[in-house]
Formats: sequence, structure tokens, C-alpha cells
Amino acid sequence: MKSLLRQALLHMLKAEAWPHSLAAPGWRAEAQGFQSQARDRYAPSMRQHLDVARLYAGALKELPDAIDGLPPLAVAQVCPMTLDELLAEE
Repeated sequence: MKSLLRQALLHMLKAEAWPHSLAAPGWRAEAQGFQSQARDRYAPSMRQHLDVARLYAGALKELPDAIDGLPPLAVAQVCPMTLDELLAEE
């Protein structure tokens, strides 16, 4: 579950940091796929073990220094989403 959420956040961050990349639509789609998988596996008892801020910080660390030779645009350093928002249907 944590891995799915971290991957969703990482792909969201890539799309935000490099919005003009040809890969951005794919990153958004992959993020939605990871979110869907996480929704399917989520149980309310997991809530206490899911620290979205920590998962977001991990995703930030995984962002590459450049994609397509370009540095990332500025992204939020604090997670802008709650667990409920991350798991919400689009």
C-alpha cells in the first residue's frame, strides 16, 4: 500500500515538475493507476500506518535532477494532499 501511494505521488510530482514533457500525460495516467490500485487494497485499519507526509517526502527524494535535459519546476515541499484526497475517485 505504501509503495503504491509513493509511486502515485512520484508520478504526480514528475508531471508537476515537468508539465511540458511528452511523458507528462503518461505520468498522470500512471499516477491514476497507482491510486486506483491503492483504493482497491485500502482498508480503514491501515489509516494509522499511512503517513502521507512521509511518503511524499520519499517521493520528493526520488525525483530526478533533470528530465529531457531540463531541471524540474518548483514543486511543493509539503504534501498538498490528505490520504482521503489521494484515495478519492477522480
